[in-house]
Amino acid sequence: MNHTTMVTDFGRSFVRWRLDTTKKPALTVSQPLPMTLNNVRAPLDARAVLTELATGREHDFALTVSCKAEQVCVERDVWHNPPADMCMIASRDEFLVVKRWDKADKGVMRHPATLGVQPERHRDDPAKCFDRYGIDRAECPARLLETIEDITETLFSNVPVVAQMEYETAGYRVLLEYPVKIVNFSEREQYYQVDTGPVLLPEPGDGAGALIETMQLAFVAHNGKDWAEFLVSAPTPVTPEVRVHHYSRVVRLEKVVNRLFAVSEKE
Repeated sequence: MNHTTMVTDFGRSFVRWRLDTTKKPALTVSQPLPMTLNNVRAPLDARAVLTELATGREHDFALTVSCKAEQVCVERDVWHNPPADMCMIASRDEFLVVKRWDKADKGVMRHPATLGVQPERHRDDPAKCFDRYGIDRAECPARLLETIEDITETLFSNVPVVAQMEYETAGYRVLLEYPVKIVNFSEREQYYQVDTGPVLLPEPGDGAGALIETMQLAFVAHNGKDWAEFLVSAPTPVTPEVRVHHYSRVVRLEKVVNRLFAVSEKE
């Protein structure tokens, strides 16, 4: 039996924001802006939905693809010095910009300098920072891959595959969703193994603080239906004095449900 459901159409889903300095000052930048108006369209890399078990309240988070810190609308010297990797974790009412330089705790200042050091994880209110802001998540029909034969046959094709993982932890029902970018498989040994990312890994802990702050960047691997291992980005020592942001911390989850979906061709 073919089970069809709707999954995120990652190729057509975006987080968008608009800076208009004639209306609001720029609060998230580290260099002066050469323009007054800038629109950003950032594709989605992954999604995490946390539903409170006690209340049923849903919290939906989107991870954008990474880019590099840049000056826009210039003729040269585009890349910031020092350069930074940047992505955004977005929800309806707040966002978290994640920036990673060549070492942790780099101490790059915001602009103007009176705003202090640029946080590596900058959480803020989009209504305060942007003229416009929103998450445009598109959906598309997909077919559940129910057997290893179905999975390997699909992986031999050029059909996009989306993964979903469900589990419960710390008072939440969690749904992780992401496109399967890299996957290993064998029709002889009858296995597959997802190795892909970045994805979002929520670590809500005791529930104190903002839920968006618990979102970690990670790569995920699994080759079965009931477990997954994550390689989480964390400040990692390379000398006694220097730490770098590196995917180095392993987290294993048991009692999860992994599903793979073949994205249907559009008519």
